[in-house]
Amino acid sequence: MKSVLLLQFTRLKRAPTLMISFVVLTIVFVAVIGGFGTSTNGKETVYAYGEGKTAAWLDLLNESNVYQFEMITKQEAQEQVKTGKLHYALELQPNNYQFLVGTEDPEQVSVQQYVQNVFQKERQLQQISLTVDDPAAIRDQIEASLDAPVLTVHTEALHETAYTDSSANRYQVMIGMSLYFVIYTIFNNLTNIIMEKRNGTWNRIILSPVRKWQVYMGHLFYCFVLGFMQIGIVFLVFRYLFGYNNEIDFLPTIVTISAYLFAIVSLGMLLLGVASKPQQLQAINPIVATGMAMLGGAFWPLDAVSNGIMIALSKAMPIRYGIEALKSAMLFNQGFEAVLQPIAFLLLFGVICMGIGINLMERVKN
Repeated sequence: MKSVLLLQFTRLKRAPTLMISFVVLTIVFVAVIGGFGTSTNGKETVYAYGEGKTAAWLDLLNESNVYQFEMITKQEAQEQVKTGKLHYALELQPNNYQFLVGTEDPEQVSVQQYVQNVFQKERQLQQISLTVDDPAAIRDQIEASLDAPVLTVHTEALHETAYTDSSANRYQVMIGMSLYFVIYTIFNNLTNIIMEKRNGTWNRIILSPVRKWQVYMGHLFYCFVLGFMQIGIVFLVFRYLFGYNNEIDFLPTIVTISAYLFAIVSLGMLLLGVASKPQQLQAINPIVATGMAMLGGAFWPLDAVSNGIMIALSKAMPIRYGIEALKSAMLFNQGFEAVLQPIAFLLLFGVICMGIGINLMERVKN
């Protein structure tokens, strides 16, 4: 097993391009799909445009602790929404507002509620000011009353998180893309087994003192370690270079990644048993990887999917359970209790696929 494993790492040292390319692709896809909406002060940036007396509205909106509103021109807003760089933009008017929407974004609902509350509050203050002799004094009095209310209600969420909806969506994209591209890395490296069988290297290894299970374990463990390295590099890059300062619960995260990689390696073994030629495997890999990612919520949150058939199919995708478990461990710090069920499914999925895959490979050989 050790010799087979060292052989694979020697190949990686000679040709690391494949792994590096998937790491770069992961970063690019997260940047494109997740967007660039995080400002330097930790707030979510919302781009607005408008003409006329809109500066006062901008000042009121920027009193938020969550959102940072920045003005751009109307042409810039239309162009960025049209090209997909922005999902939406806010148009401020002297007495009203509206949204320029390109694609649906769950964060827009939260932004719209906040903007609506600000406009309603200001309109009420303006109406009250019209009925008194000293509008400035009554406004100050109302503001002071709101700052020190008679009754205060404290609410506590079941699962606490320091992230806004937009941040949580970007973290989901980061997790989803990392789990998605590691599928390609594992599948492409498992193709070496078929290549060795076709050129006769596999038979020579079997005839050597190395046992067959050690040969299998060498290949599978190499793919497992390689996948772990790729996911780890991506998470570290986003944590230290792009400011994704997530408070990771490391032990549940490591166990979840391990269970997910075991499931994907096992699925790769199943595909090896089905495909008899490298060309067939190269055709199957993108279909399986992309299909699982789309159904499992790697490209978009499953909360945005309303089709019952798609939801039912997603329950059979290992990437769904990997994303759910990693979100629980990385965003909510929920511990092992929250990840036990996804891990159990991943392990069961891996055992079934591994057993069927090895049996198919041995049957094809016989």
